[in-house]
Parts: sequence; C-alpha cells; structure tokens
Amino acid sequence: MPAAAKAFAFVLIGLCFGVLAACTGVLPNTAIPRHLAVRYVGALDAATPVATVIHDRGIHVPDPTSNVPLLEQLEAELARSDVHQSFAGVTYDLTSGNRLASDWIVQSPNRWGRRASDLPFYPLDCTNCEPDVRLPTCAADADCPGGGTCNEIWPRPGSPRNAKRKVCFGHSDALIVRLHDLIASARQRVDINLLEPPPGTRFLGTIRDALDSLARTHRAISVRILIGQYPTGEVDVPAFLKALTAGLEDISGSRLSVSVSAMRSCVAFEDCDSYSWNHSKIVAVDGREALVGGHNLWSDDYLIDNPVHDLSMQVTGPAATSAAHFADALWQFVCANLDKKAAISVASLPAGATDPISECLPPQPLPPQSKGTRGGIPVLGVGRLAAGITKDFANQSELARDLMLGTARHDIRIVQQDLGFNLARADTLFPDSTFDRFVDFLRRQQGDIYIVLSDLGATGDSGSSYSNNVTLAQIALHLRDAVQRRIYARDPLARYEIRRGPDPVNEMLCSRVHLAPFRFGPDAAWPGGHPIANHAKFWMVDDRTFYIGSDNMYPVNLQEYGYIVDDAKAAADITEAYWKPLWEWSSRAAVSGPGIEPCIFRTVPNR
Repeated sequence: MPAAAKAFAFVLIGLCFGVLAACTGVLPNTAIPRHLAVRYVGALDAATPVATVIHDRGIHVPDPTSNVPLLEQLEAELARSDVHQSFAGVTYDLTSGNRLASDWIVQSPNRWGRRASDLPFYPLDCTNCEPDVRLPTCAADADCPGGGTCNEIWPRPGSPRNAKRKVCFGHSDALIVRLHDLIASARQRVDINLLEPPPGTRFLGTIRDALDSLARTHRAISVRILIGQYPTGEVDVPAFLKALTAGLEDISGSRLSVSVSAMRSCVAFEDCDSYSWNHSKIVAVDGREALVGGHNLWSDDYLIDNPVHDLSMQVTGPAATSAAHFADALWQFVCANLDKKAAISVASLPAGATDPISECLPPQPLPPQSKGTRGGIPVLGVGRLAAGITKDFANQSELARDLMLGTARHDIRIVQQDLGFNLARADTLFPDSTFDRFVDFLRRQQGDIYIVLSDLGATGDSGSSYSNNVTLAQIALHLRDAVQRRIYARDPLARYEIRRGPDPVNEMLCSRVHLAPFRFGPDAAWPGGHPIANHAKFWMVDDRTFYIGSDNMYPVNLQEYGYIVDDAKAAADITEAYWKPLWEWSSRAAVSGPGIEPCIFRTVPNR
C-alpha cells in the first residue's frame, strides 16, 4: 500500500495528537496469533481476528491430497465465515472457464537484469510531444532518445480508427495501451477502483481518450471510478470529473455516463473504531475482462525515473464479473451514505448532459453470465470490506490467504512491500495469524519459505512511501520469536537445552527461510542512492496456487481485492516470467538461506 506511510502520517499529525490508542483503534484481523485467539471468542463481527474466525466457525485448511479441487474446498471453508451468506459473490467467488491471454502477466518495469541507470523514460512535462499522453512522436526506434522504443497507439480523439499514431515508449509506457484498449472495448459498463490521488498526466490522458472513444460509439455505457481517500488527503471529485470528461460534451449523440466517487468508510473515532478506505485496484469491463492487482495509475511513480515495481494480472471470463460485483458493493455503500458521511463525495456527468450533478447514477446492467463451464482456469476472487461498510465479518481475502498458506507442503514464495506496520504505533504490528502458518510449515520439517520485500526507505517520485521502515532484522526477530514460542509451549525445558549448545531454531531458520530485499538487476539502488520500491502483493504455495491483488500482508484495515489462481500452466507462466528473474537478482542480497553468512537469524539479538 504505497499511501500507507503517507496516509497514516497524515492521520497521526492531523487526528491523533499523540493519543496512541485513538490512532490505532481495533487491531486488524490478522494481527492476532492463534494462542491469543481464545480471548476474542464470541459473535463474529468485522473486527473478529482471523484466528478466532477459524476457531469459532470450525474452519479447516483445505487438503491438497483430496480429490476435491483445492479452490472448491477453499470456497466452502470461506463460506463458513459468512454466517448469513451475505458476501458470497462479493468477497469470495469461485468461477471456472476463465482464460488468460499470452500477455496476462502485467509487471512493470519488465526489465529484469538491467542496470538501474539503463531504464529509458520520458518526462511528464515533455515538450513537442503528443499532448494527451506526453510522449514523443516517432517513426522508428532510432527516433526515440535514451533507448526508448517506437510503438503504435490509438488515434487522436476524433480521428479515423485507422489513423493510429506512433510514440516513443519508456520502460513501462506500454501500460497506457493496455489500459486504453481495455476501457475502450466496453459495450455496457466500466468499473475502475483506485487509491488516491486520481490519475494524472499520462494516465489521465489515456483514460480520457478511451472515454472519448466510448462516447463516439453512441452506445449506452456507464463508467464508474471509485477512489479510496485517506485522512487528510481529500480528492477534489468535481475537478477530476471535469478533467476526465473535457470535450465529451461536444460529441453529438453520446450516451456515455461517467461517475466519480471518493470514499473513506471509517475513521477511528467512529463506531467502527478503525481507519478504512478503498485500496483495491480494479479495471473491470462488461463483466467480461478485468485487470486486477497492485498497480496504481500514478504516472509519477510508474512511468518515469525511479519506477515502482508492481504486478497485476488480466483475465477474461466470469472472474471479471466477480470483480465488478466487488465494485458494486463499494458503490452501494457510497450511494447509501452520500449525504451521511463527510468523507464520501460523488460527481456524475449523465449521458447527454453538459453540467455535472452530485448524485449517484445507476450503472448499466452486466450482461447475463454464468460462473463458467468446466474447463478453462479456475479463479477465486477474494476481497475484504474491512471497517465501516458492514458490522459482519467480510474479510475473506485475509482468511483465504492464511488457509492457503496452511496447505503448503513444499515451498511458500512471498513478494510484498512489507510484513510489518508501525505508523501511529509505539510497537510494530505483524500479521501474526499468518506467521502462525509459517511456523506450522517450518515445524513440518520440509520445504523452504522465500520472502522478498521492498527496500527500506523506498519512496516514489510522487512522495508516496513504499516502505513501512520495518527492517529485515525486525522481521527475522519476530519470526524467530514465533518459532521459539511454539517450541517452548510444547517443551518448556527446550529453552535450557538451546542455551547449552547450538541453537536448532537458528539453524532451521537459516537453512529454510530465504529473506531478501527486492532487486531487479545488479544494482542495489537507483542512481543517486534512491532505494528501490516494490509494491507487488504476490504469494505462491507449492509452485501451483498463487495470489495477485491489492491485499498487503502487513496488518491494515482497508478494502482489498485480488485473485487466487490454481492452475499448473498459469503457475509455470508466473514462475518463469516473474518469480525466477526476481529471485535470481534478489537472492544476491539475501540475508538468510543456505550459504548466507552472516545469517540474520543468528545476528539479531535475543529479546
């Protein structure tokens, strides 16, 4: 969550005034370990820890040796957490018959092995460029300074369809073509979920051009953009809508409607006693195709120098409807609370209108679509509604992660921004229910855990933070404590045995836990010493089942969404294209693992 440090810093300064308890509110659901879960036994609600949900509802880890497909088992266990079956199809939804195109993996920059100084980019204030996308025109690669490539993009607004242009791309500018073409393919509706700030410069021009294309089809199409806003950053919704729709009023016969919302569902002094807003990143079109993952549409952080590394995926099939239904749930909350919460605002431009209104517009209905036929790729959409939207437990994304980690028998691979969270707190929060799963896995005496995290102090060019400033040493110490606590609980005399000889806990951790900072090539930092930022939220179990989405592992209480995929070919694709090059370079900076000396688990002091 790149805005985590920024957002909670604002919270700390603007709201907390040093009152720590008021700042933190209730603990996020994964922050409670199993051995403390019994303290929370009672009726399930939005704040119930994951460990308590598992205990109280009789939820079991799926059995990877069963004849029942893994995701079917997982969906059934998630349903046990949904007491009234209120969130089926919203925070958990299993579909089959999905397809992944050859370019379904969306990673940026996709320049593994390059020097940090060898990533071409074009400034956002580019002069003599195409004004909508702010990229230089070209006829061939030789026309692109700095090693860029000449690529074809959509025509200028109002030009014939065959009048495509060529512009120079930097390291990640191909993202704008994917975004434009997906939005412009809509026939009924587009749902876009984002985190503040709204798209600007290159991404803004891309979306505006796509809306222009939709308006010229004369089809009835609704576009809804929902932006999570954190305290005290407030989105100027009317101004963004005006920038987004500039020129659309001049298109005769347009039947395009556009709605923009900025929302926050909870702040700590409300009855939900937490901080919560949308953090999901979704572009869903017609319930047919969706782009889901970690990418924010922030030109400063993704398209120029010192780019943030990120990961998303694009899927075709009924899983796109799952994402649209999650967006529906957030919009239902927004529209029901538009006049009740100051942290919610809406501006809409109805089809054919020239002036915006401060009202919700009904979206075009999704076309009828089944959950898919047998065959294709099974995808489980998982989300969380966090705090303020419902009083019921609706954080199935976190629950699904812990259950799937519990199935691991061979390896666990994790790529995250961070595992700890400490802003507005005197201590550091870790996802202790998830750490319990790590300990379970390690105690089974086989297999390895790989963890790659963003560099300490990493920030984007926008000023957003991509590090919670939790050190690898803090993470190592917390994991070691968790392992020791489990051993001592079962054998209190073990602590004395350890003191008399080599520590078997450190030996196990040093040989089976591979902890490393993120690297994409031979350099440890960007030119000038700027730390390298990673924003991907990825985990994989046993080289088969994986997650790509917006949900960070460190404990915070935001609305999130992502996909869990269980498919051998898709897993092989993501391993080859993403994990292998990532680990090839990140492993060179690893602080633990076989042959790594000094191993961080041996060097961090005992508490």
